[in-house]
Amino acid sequence: MQKDFEYLKTEFPKIYRGIVLKHKAVNNVISFCDESNQYLLFTGMFHEVNGGKGITGELETYFVNFLSQKYKAKAFARASAYVEENQTKFIGFDIKSIDNEIWAQKNSFQVGGEGKVTAVDESFSNSSDENNICPLVASYFKLIDLPEDTIKFLNDLYEQVKPSLQLIKLKK
Repeated sequence: MQKDFEYLKTEFPKIYRGIVLKHKAVNNVISFCDESNQYLLFTGMFHEVNGGKGITGELETYFVNFLSQKYKAKAFARASAYVEENQTKFIGFDIKSIDNEIWAQKNSFQVGGEGKVTAVDESFSNSSDENNICPLVASYFKLIDLPEDTIKFLNDLYEQVKPSLQLIKLKK
């Protein structure tokens, strides 16, 4: 089992919960680690750097795989907001390792009258080591033979988003 996978599984939901409560909003984020840092990439900023298009599923797959090679990342985590049929709002956390270990969990959250997040449950439900909440996460770490023009596009995109990568020093 990868140490990055275990770290993301235990620490990422806590870190992300704090960010949600601070900003009173649930934003999509992708996270990964290298040897000394955890990185957070808020995907909402892709509208600014990708010609107003945001991040499509295909672009996310390509970009995550690009980042995994660039940083030698062994695990990625993804957090997004979802609403169940009964109107329960939850944050879906999906974590996948390079060895195809997966973890998914749901943490319910409440929204106040102004549409701002007022609480996020610390306890989680519906944990799984078999199924991701977001099917897109299954495409992480798939070997993709990218053409040169796509690699150039991803390098250019990376240079634009690099200043927005939030860095958290790993606990030793």
